Amino acid sequence: MQQPALVQLKERRIILGEKLTNPPPYRAVELPIPSMKQQVVSNSHGSRPAPSPVAARPRVSRPAPPNLVKQAPSPPASVPAPGAKAKPRAMAVARRQLAVPAPERRETVEEEVVRLRGEVEALRREVQRLLRLNADLQHSNKAVVTDPPPRNPPPPPPKKAPAPPPPPPPPPRQQQQQRGSSRTSPAPVSQATTLLDTYNSMAKHQRHTQRRSAAAAATSQASIVDELQNRSAHLLAIKADVETKAEFIKDLINKVQTSTFANVEQVLTFVDWLDQQLSTLADETAVLKHFNWPERKADALREGASEYRHIKCLVTDVSSLSDDGSPTSCDATLRKISSLLDRLEKSMNRLVNLRNSVMPTHRELRIPTDWMLDSGIVSKMRLASVNLAKVYMRRVLKELDRDTTGNEDNLVAQSVRFTYRVHQFAGGLDCEAMHKFEELRRRVQPVSSA
Repeated sequence: MQQPALVQLKERRIILGEKLTNPPPYRAVELPIPSMKQQVVSNSHGSRPAPSPVAARPRVSRPAPPNLVKQAPSPPASVPAPGAKAKPRAMAVARRQLAVPAPERRETVEEEVVRLRGEVEALRREVQRLLRLNADLQHSNKAVVTDPPPRNPPPPPPKKAPAPPPPPPPPPRQQQQQRGSSRTSPAPVSQATTLLDTYNSMAKHQRHTQRRSAAAAATSQASIVDELQNRSAHLLAIKADVETKAEFIKDLINKVQTSTFANVEQVLTFVDWLDQQLSTLADETAVLKHFNWPERKADALREGASEYRHIKCLVTDVSSLSDDGSPTSCDATLRKISSLLDRLEKSMNRLVNLRNSVMPTHRELRIPTDWMLDSGIVSKMRLASVNLAKVYMRRVLKELDRDTTGNEDNLVAQSVRFTYRVHQFAGGLDCEAMHKFEELRRRVQPVSSA
């Protein structure tokens, strides 16, 4: 009957010894203070927050060892049932399985708020420190970029005159006003502002007046031009010719385009007739620009006819020159002959240039070009120059016959030089000119021998 009681007593002693040898965890381990991050992580996983240590403390029941020791020797009041022997063992096993260490100590709400405030303040100070550090780094980077220290100094540039420094930019308007206000009294500033306003208003009014006067002048000028055009007799005559002489001008255009010529004399005749017909117009250029006038061919005809007429008249004047025993002085006669030779040389040069430039055009427009060749008017010019040489030498010989002033040498030298020019221009001399030159040479020999 005492065995169950002894067994229970032994079991209780065993349990008590285990508890004494293995104390609960909360007596040996310090409670760590969970950080805000750990709480957020634990709450994000859906775990239920543990109750505060103050609320959990009353629920912890810890058996007192003295009571167990005193109750151990007391015998049970009643005799256990046959299955009572296995019940204490099951209870002991259940107690061992349910022996959970005491929960850790949790912070109160006030402590957690204080701790979070401290962490927030520390984070704020850290952010401010990082911002100041970033600003310092940016400032240092700008200084390095603007003024980088040269690793290898470049070679010195060539010496040049130093360029003048650029003028400083004008200060802002507000700064100028502040400087003016600081230097002067308030009264002059207000007077200057009034003056500027008055000047600006006057300038604006003047510009407006000038624009109006310019517009009025342009309008009046246009009206005057229109009135002149409407009242000008010349313009009215041009309009009348364009309207009334259209058929006449078209007939002239057809004749210019279809006419052909056998020689330059026909060209000269046609040009004279054409000029006579166009002279009936009030203004040839103003009227013909209203029609399809063959300006290219008409200009070529006029150019060729003008040059041929000029050379023909010059050759006629040179060929008709003769020493008729006029009472003019010898020097005047010789100067006149020399001027005619100068005109022949200039006309020859102009004809050669004209021939080189307009020969293809005249052939394309079916205008005669034979008179420009050496066998045409050029040969007549050369023969006329030989006639000048004969007249010149004849006049010099006459002057030598009656000269008593001793000017024979100059006259002979002038005659030789002039004859040489004619020889180069004409390419030679005829028999009569050579005879005159031989006579002049015989006159020179006695002078040179004397």
